[in-house]
Amino acid sequence: MMDRLGYFKWVTADPTALNAVDRQIVVRQIVDELQEICDREAGSGGIDRYPALNRLLQTIRASIISIAEADDSCWEGIIDELLQLRTTMVDLRASQGARISH
Repeated sequence: MMDRLGYFKWVTADPTALNAVDRQIVVRQIVDELQEICDREAGSGGIDRYPALNRLLQTIRASIISIAEADDSCWEGIIDELLQLRTTMVDLRASQGARISH
């Protein structure tokens, strides 16, 4: 998963280089990865541990076209926040794994 973060940062480094379709793909990939993290957590615990995050991801999916068509600085801000959320979720998952193994 960490390789994807480097890819996302590389792809989003110059928002003017991406057209609306490319931006939709980037947002969708990040949201899909966040959904995978949530689904793995639900699968390991048998419950939806992040209902608010799941609702947020649904909202983002419904808004992908609008996000992709946002001006460069707005789009870049949204992507930065999504990547920060992704990093937080990966860190949470890692810390939970470390607690369980002790």
